[in-house]
Amino acid sequence: MRRPKEAQESATRERIVQAALTTLGEEGFAGTTARSIAKHGGFNQALIFYHFGSVNGLLLEAYRQMSEEQIAKYRAAAAEVSSLGDLVEIARRLHAEDLASGAITAVTQLMAASAADPEIAGIVLDRFEAWIAVVEDAVRRGIELHPLKDVIPVRESAYAISALFLGIELMSRLDPARSEAERVFDMLGGIALLIEQVTPMLGGSPSQP
Repeated sequence: MRRPKEAQESATRERIVQAALTTLGEEGFAGTTARSIAKHGGFNQALIFYHFGSVNGLLLEAYRQMSEEQIAKYRAAAAEVSSLGDLVEIARRLHAEDLASGAITAVTQLMAASAADPEIAGIVLDRFEAWIAVVEDAVRRGIELHPLKDVIPVRESAYAISALFLGIELMSRLDPARSEAERVFDMLGGIALLIEQVTPMLGGSPSQP
């Protein structure tokens, strides 16, 4: 069991992390300062530097925690994929969930801001590799029965899908009323259906009944 002091410090760290995520979602990276984070969380900003060393240290920890939660959710969703159509529909569902919760805001904000800081950019991209790995697994499941599966570049496809997903998230967050995400998913679903219909003509088994 944790000692009372350790439990208290853990709770404080978690409170600070949640305040940072809230601030990122509401004020963006430019507005996410020690003062604004402390204001959202209702604590002294000195606690940020005591527990995380810097605002960047806090944001990277917030990104790590959020990433682990999202990756676990995406990994469970990837296990459901058995066709390209599944892949599109699950991506549509995850997009809706993430847009409602604001879960991806920290990722897009940090990625945009880290362009000016190579060290942070490297850390963000290193951790993002785990996201791409989940998509790779989903792509492999989606093309498993396709006759051309051996010539489809899985890594490149997963990278492109991850970038597309983040781009859609970012555009949708700018103005949900002007989002064309649903039409994009409809288009991708149509392409997936076409590929699955053409599969038997290529001498393979369709990836779904």
